[in-house]
Amino acid sequence: MNETAADPGLQADERLVARGWLRIGIGMAVAGQAMVFGLAVNVTPADGVGYWVVHGGSMAAALGVLVFLGGDLGRGAMAALRQRKISIDLLFLVTLTGAFAGSLVSTFTRTGAIYYEVVAVLIAVHTVGKMIAARSRLTALSAVDRTRREFAQVRVRGREGESIQKTVTEVTTDDRVLVAPGEAIGVDGTIVDGRSYVTETSMTGEWRPVSRGPGDAVLAGTHAVDGDLEIAPLAGPRRLDTILSAVEQARLAPSQLQAQADRLMRWFLPVVMGVSVATFAFWIARSPWHEALFHAMAVLLVACPCAMGLATPIAVWSGLAQLAKLGMVAGTGDILDALSRADTLCIDKTGTLSESAMVVTAWHTAPAWRAREPWLRAAVLAAESDLQHPVAQALTRECNHNGYTRGAAAERRVEAGAGVVVTVEGREVRVGEWALHGFTDEVSADPGKRVYVSVDGRLAAWIELGERWREGMNEALTELAALGVAVEVLTGDAHPPAGLTVPVKSGLTPAEKTARVRELIAGGRTVVLVGDGVNDAGAMSIAAGSIAIRGGADLVRASAMATMLGDDLRVLPQAVRLSRAVRRGIHGNLRFAASYNAGGMMLAAAGWLHPVVAALLMVGSSLAVGVRSLRGVARAAATFKAPGR
Repeated sequence: MNETAADPGLQADERLVARGWLRIGIGMAVAGQAMVFGLAVNVTPADGVGYWVVHGGSMAAALGVLVFLGGDLGRGAMAALRQRKISIDLLFLVTLTGAFAGSLVSTFTRTGAIYYEVVAVLIAVHTVGKMIAARSRLTALSAVDRTRREFAQVRVRGREGESIQKTVTEVTTDDRVLVAPGEAIGVDGTIVDGRSYVTETSMTGEWRPVSRGPGDAVLAGTHAVDGDLEIAPLAGPRRLDTILSAVEQARLAPSQLQAQADRLMRWFLPVVMGVSVATFAFWIARSPWHEALFHAMAVLLVACPCAMGLATPIAVWSGLAQLAKLGMVAGTGDILDALSRADTLCIDKTGTLSESAMVVTAWHTAPAWRAREPWLRAAVLAAESDLQHPVAQALTRECNHNGYTRGAAAERRVEAGAGVVVTVEGREVRVGEWALHGFTDEVSADPGKRVYVSVDGRLAAWIELGERWREGMNEALTELAALGVAVEVLTGDAHPPAGLTVPVKSGLTPAEKTARVRELIAGGRTVVLVGDGVNDAGAMSIAAGSIAIRGGADLVRASAMATMLGDDLRVLPQAVRLSRAVRRGIHGNLRFAASYNAGGMMLAAAGWLHPVVAALLMVGSSLAVGVRSLRGVARAAATFKAPGR
């Protein structure tokens, strides 16, 4: 198994989260006090010793918050400078510099206003945003780590035939890996001995357990159900490791919303710096140097990214709250951005379009047994009850649902990878694969979709198994098409059921799913992927958006941008509509905030920025953006209702 080197971005997240909310809370409390005292000083200046006490206290509070919480902002801004990039971290840093430098000039010249509180407030706001993003990334990466640990240890056969525990990194192609019933398979390899049903849904999308025996390939990340296996491992990285690495890299990349903010900063920050320099040049020829410097710093101050920084988060938080009411919980606002731009939705079949549990779709009783069908069903119930095999559970649910009681079994034997043999009232009843019954006839039906029942060597019934589509599937597909979103089913099932009205690509490996999504992206499509298995994680990592299904693999639910809480697929088109409304609101808010800040910068450049006006301008712009965001999303959400209500 490949080890992943510690990433600097991940280390920064760990440092930030390790500090916890306690330090942020302390920092915000100090920032709040600094803001109150700063505004009071600007309105009613102190004199004498009180002047230096108040100014010195405000300066100390700002420096305290800067030291307490400012490290990540400084590192982020310096990293952007080293890479010659303009980021929102740089705008925060420029604003802090303007506020602090302008305040120092005011303090030591005893002219103008002080803005030490702005330094404290900006750092606190910036740190909270970074904290939320860091926790989201670490949640996904911890799920990757849990999945790695689950499949990190294997048992191999020793020279004397004993079982030896090894890590997968120590396993060689000369080893023979041992897997007991119910255990995880930790290597990609070929079975050399033994037979068992293997659940491969999470890795291949195959909805039913598959009977595997000597010569058959198995994958790490799957589980043996009812038999012992001896496996010869393959050389090279496991398919599971490739998927986990893709998820890690995707979660360490900047979010789409962060990228949008940085693109905005590419023009906004140079404009701010240009206006500040021009202001200094204008006033230095007309006023003392400290007044010119103060006006220039005031321009940087009023360019405060609070309003612009709030324009997106408030709309996103409100949108996420409305999304939760529809039945979809998101760990990042990126899902709103992705859904708003999506023109293609790729969706897994097994466990996503269909329910994860196997169901009986038809029960055919041979003519000779129709008169004794209650006895036959009771015998099947005696054979399958209390077994953890998915087929056994489906048969048990079917018999119980129809009111049959369990027959008295004198003896029961599980045939690994084949079925169950039970003795009921002195008669041998076999339930399982065609080969279990010893029939010489060939069967042409897709193996695994039928279970056969024989009594004393004669065929008594055959049972068809299948999948049940999730509630609202057809309506969801129709609504998505009406919204201009093309839907394509990507499934590892080589024999998907007929009846789907959208394109289906079947028999895909995880790598082929990822390749298909990459192909769509290369063609200019914006793809959102919906899935539930580990085999979907690689494709999810490169899609613009990703949605997991409740009950899906832990890795997928943690790494996906959002998780559906219910089974009704009609939440998907509703989420698209809501996301488009949120996107329109964000764009409107950004234009409003930029215009508001531009007006304030002109006032500062003209020397008309009174301290109280500056404070009101910052608060007013933030308040206006907040109200616009909440009202816009609420109006959009008022037209929706949760599916099924």
